[in-house]
Amino acid sequence: MKKVITVAALAAAVAGLASADISFGSWGRGLWITAANSGDGDIVTDVHQSWGGDAPRTALAVSGDSDNVGFKLDIHSNASGIKQGDNAYIWVKPIDQVKLYMGNMDVNALRGDVAYGLWNWDRLGCVDKRIGGEGWTFPAFVKGSGVSIQATPVEGLTLVADIPLNLDGTSKKFSDTYGRSAKYAAAYDIKDVGTFKLGLETKARATKSDEDESKENVQIDVAFDVTAVENASISVGARIPTLNGATKEGDYNNPYVTLGGSYKADALTAHLLAGVAINAADTKENKDDALGFSFGVGADYDLGEGLGVFADVRYANGIWMNSTSADNSDNLVFGLGVEKGWSNGKIGIAFEGSTNNNGRYTITDDKNVAKADAFAWEIPVKFEYWF
Repeated sequence: MKKVITVAALAAAVAGLASADISFGSWGRGLWITAANSGDGDIVTDVHQSWGGDAPRTALAVSGDSDNVGFKLDIHSNASGIKQGDNAYIWVKPIDQVKLYMGNMDVNALRGDVAYGLWNWDRLGCVDKRIGGEGWTFPAFVKGSGVSIQATPVEGLTLVADIPLNLDGTSKKFSDTYGRSAKYAAAYDIKDVGTFKLGLETKARATKSDEDESKENVQIDVAFDVTAVENASISVGARIPTLNGATKEGDYNNPYVTLGGSYKADALTAHLLAGVAINAADTKENKDDALGFSFGVGADYDLGEGLGVFADVRYANGIWMNSTSADNSDNLVFGLGVEKGWSNGKIGIAFEGSTNNNGRYTITDDKNVAKADAFAWEIPVKFEYWF
């Protein structure tokens, strides 16, 4: 009888697995800097990532999905050993309207990206300052380490709670976790119009630099993604901290307003982004009511047969870049390149330039002192694949 029960249980397990799906995927990128200005009379060359560091990225993503449970595990190597990637979590759907996550998560639900042009090449200068292209108009949710809850109680409404917890059995204080560390968000989709998003990020107590009393610092994020315009993607966002100004902990909190979008017309796709930092720090003038700003335009043009060209120009003033109005603290960065793509990858070559010593390599004078007004350039070749 035991053998019959065992066989029956195995058959039931196999039947259950038949409705599950195990999948494998991979993505990777590396930049070969064929030539770049080093400032010492030599032309340098190396290999790194779009975000700097070891390259190339080669990665394996494994996921399992069924109607009610699943997992995802990322493993990658940046030419420096095998490591866990951004995702290593289990998810469960106890009911159709609720999905629970546990582990390390980078699901990026609700995130408002404006990631085009140089964001996908070498991110020089203002391309990756203050906010960067990922989460430009709204930060990611279902992200971090711990437990996340994603609920869709009614059609069009999404609710998210990211609860940071240690994954090694070390406890955290209940009130600190839910009241001073967690992130909460809601999004409502208005059909054929757009999506409204509201986020609340609680933070631990902070002490202002000119005060002795500590205060709660809560960050409020709002955004609206417009879908009503055909062939266009438009998003506007704002970030509002309740504790504005410099803190003794070394942080600086100030409001932002951001805009990003793209428009596609046949073979041409045009891109735009802009950001304004209000009541920002100016260390040169020793004040915290300065205005920082950054803006950029770009374009992609499809030549057919897998060939395409891109152009990208961006500028940020010194307040946005370095929290100072000092000379040579602002930045203009530009890039122009061509890519050849296939069904599962591409190769490309570009020219990039960046003002005021905001390249990948520090440019120095004959006394080994950084030159604040130096212009940097490089010629990267990009390798990229996906499976």
